Amino acid sequence: MLIKWDHWHIEPSSICTLQCPRCPRAEVPESLLNKSLTLDFFQQQIGADVVKQIRKITFCGNDGDPMYCREFLEICEWIKSVNPGIHLVLITNGSYKTAAWWQKLGEIFNHRDEIHWSLDGWDQASNEQYRINSNWSSIQTGIESFAQSNNTTYRVWAAIAFRFNQDQLSHMQEQARLQHFDCFQLTKSTKFGSKYPDAYGVLDLLEPTDTSLVSASHRFERLTTTLSQKIRPGSELKETFRLRSQMLGAYSGICLIGNKGVFLNSQGEFYPCCWTANRYPHNQSWQNKFNLNHRTFNDIISDEFWQTEFLKFQSLECQTKCTSDRLTDLQHTTEW
Repeated sequence: MLIKWDHWHIEPSSICTLQCPRCPRAEVPESLLNKSLTLDFFQQQIGADVVKQIRKITFCGNDGDPMYCREFLEICEWIKSVNPGIHLVLITNGSYKTAAWWQKLGEIFNHRDEIHWSLDGWDQASNEQYRINSNWSSIQTGIESFAQSNNTTYRVWAAIAFRFNQDQLSHMQEQARLQHFDCFQLTKSTKFGSKYPDAYGVLDLLEPTDTSLVSASHRFERLTTTLSQKIRPGSELKETFRLRSQMLGAYSGICLIGNKGVFLNSQGEFYPCCWTANRYPHNQSWQNKFNLNHRTFNDIISDEFWQTEFLKFQSLECQTKCTSDRLTDLQHTTEW
């Protein structure tokens, strides 16, 4: 078995309050289903024996925001009780949860974990230029309330570069420092007109005019600036990923390294990665292939597909995002 299972990328909910224009929710709304995984699903369909073997879980949705999963706190609490050494990462827009919810999350998360607040602006007016229907006031409540109950979890201000914020990135980074974030992360996206003119047009008003802020490849690129002395969790796992990348030989998929993470969506569907799970037409052959509601994890990974068709890497996602030449890129092989 070549694929690695150390890291799971899980979408516990496809529900979201936002209307971001480059999200699959907006781009392919016709196949969107608002669903959430339950604590019972984690306990019965995944099970404690599997969770004990997972080293990292990133909670982030293709369609939704994890924190809108009704039982998200209970799921995290159970996972921690089963596997206290696990590394949990939450990626969220941060809107509309109460101070009490964030304080409870602060009691569950610890120094092994991370929270990424996805903030593309510096106030309500700027942030909602892309994060439409976000609520800056409740976001700030969440940031402050979490910090009051937890000062050990690694906190990231995660921004995407757009035209409307390209001249305010230094201001945003300073704001992150003043709010005691540990890291400012800037993502250079691919979802712009210069990359996909048929989808976004050649006059894409979201695309930065500064071309250095657009990804040079068909995968996003990230720049990180450390803002504190806190040690970011996961360094041992990244070293494992680096060593694996040197041993792949003829294969190019980073799913075989483990850093990208196998993907489980809110309907229980299981994929090699989140890119193959996106609901765009070119991914239709992947959809509904494996579902943990109907088959056990061990049954799924024993399917001959993983040793045959999968290893051909013939999908558009595999051929554009995980080309063999990218294996020399340390960020590509070690960063989620």
